[in-house]
Amino acid sequence: MNNLPATTSAMIDVSEIRIIKVITETGSINRAAVILHMSQPTLSKKLSRLEQKMNLALFIRNSSGMIPTQAANILLNEGKDIESRLISVERQLALMANKVGGQIRIGVGPVVEQLIVPHVLSDYAEQNHQFRIVIKTESPKVLIEQLEASKLDMVIGPFNPQELSDNFISVLTRKEHLSAIVRADHPLTNAQPVCHDDLKPYRFITPHMPRKMNTDILDFQRLAEVNPHIVCDNYAMAKTIISQSDYITIGPESLFQEDIMRGELKKLALPTSILWRCHCLAKPETLATPAVGEVVKIFAKYMETTKH
Repeated sequence: MNNLPATTSAMIDVSEIRIIKVITETGSINRAAVILHMSQPTLSKKLSRLEQKMNLALFIRNSSGMIPTQAANILLNEGKDIESRLISVERQLALMANKVGGQIRIGVGPVVEQLIVPHVLSDYAEQNHQFRIVIKTESPKVLIEQLEASKLDMVIGPFNPQELSDNFISVLTRKEHLSAIVRADHPLTNAQPVCHDDLKPYRFITPHMPRKMNTDILDFQRLAEVNPHIVCDNYAMAKTIISQSDYITIGPESLFQEDIMRGELKKLALPTSILWRCHCLAKPETLATPAVGEVVKIFAKYMETTKH
């Protein structure tokens, strides 16, 4: 395999890597020019100068479009890490430049969105903070990917920190018992406590369950044969469904406390205790910025500081 010349990395900047990337993805100079916000002749000249500078052909031009050469593919593969690191550095500098202002991007899982975020937003709204916050709800997998790419400044979800990159720090955690919830006159309310076999005839509505879950959750799912007929991340919708049917939902107990106190819903006494856990993760350099530190303080009212 032919490698690029040793001087190539010094000859290339990130904007040129992006040009190669967009042309490769679109297969067309014209379409790439639109995405890159420049004219087709300008882009053609930039590509030509780049190939001359490197003394390498980066694309094969034929009737089917622009086909990347081996040299272009090598540049793209090696350029991914460079681009990611630069994005991370740019984000840290932006946070440092806006010591009390700017925008803090927070990613949360669906359960956290309903369990913790309403309280956090209420507290934030009561204070005159100089920074803005943006909340984004995603799956645990996407949250980690976007934290790694510095597209998010902090994430809160059902992660296992021991299975994650050393680039992240768990600063806060929360654990809560999961409960099986039904309507007040559900047949199972007469069979307390219920066993796993009691649950098997009934249908469930639950949030998406990540592949990597706590062992006690997976054990319960297996023993009670919980295979949700409705997968829904919105607990308000789940409450509506279980109020009108024999469906059962499962979630953190505090989400249903008011409904239980009003006598509208009931908690089933399960044969085993099931814990749900979530962690707040961030990169060390991000945590060092004042605005992110302030956001962590707000979340800390509803979570516990992680012991390292």
